[in-house]
Amino acid sequence: MKSSQFQGGLDLLKAEAWVLGIEKLFEMFPCSETQKVLLATFTLEDEARRWWMLMRENNKSIGWVRFLEIFYEKYFPQCVRDKKVSEFMELKQNSMTVAEYEGKFTELARSAPHVVGTNYKKARHFEGGLRDDILEKVNVLKLETYIKVLDRAIISEANIARQAKPATD
Repeated sequence: MKSSQFQGGLDLLKAEAWVLGIEKLFEMFPCSETQKVLLATFTLEDEARRWWMLMRENNKSIGWVRFLEIFYEKYFPQCVRDKKVSEFMELKQNSMTVAEYEGKFTELARSAPHVVGTNYKKARHFEGGLRDDILEKVNVLKLETYIKVLDRAIISEANIARQAKPATD
């Protein structure tokens, strides 16, 4: 099994990938909140390791949630988080496929949990970013859940593409 490592730097995608990789380990190896921090910090390398060595003395016996707060303060500053929230709020499908839009939506939604805190809110926000030709076919259904909106958007996109193809005899 390959362990996740993090060297440091202000690369949001690398920091997020490291956190997701570590949390995946926690699913396989249940441990206490303090043990989670020990396991995670063991995988820090280079600049990130030096940072943690400075932070460790004042943060002994902290749990995973507090560690993430400290980690994100350093490697995912508030200004970057605010930018991601804005990007999420303004996200529109435009020329993306529904699948591409859904991927970007899911990536950015992690930065704005307050916007998608319920399945209904998530469904409405996703629906609101759909291209007009798909939106007009989906929003009349008044679907309650995100997965149903996504499913109908994919079907609508396929139907629109099929109708746009010239008939061959």
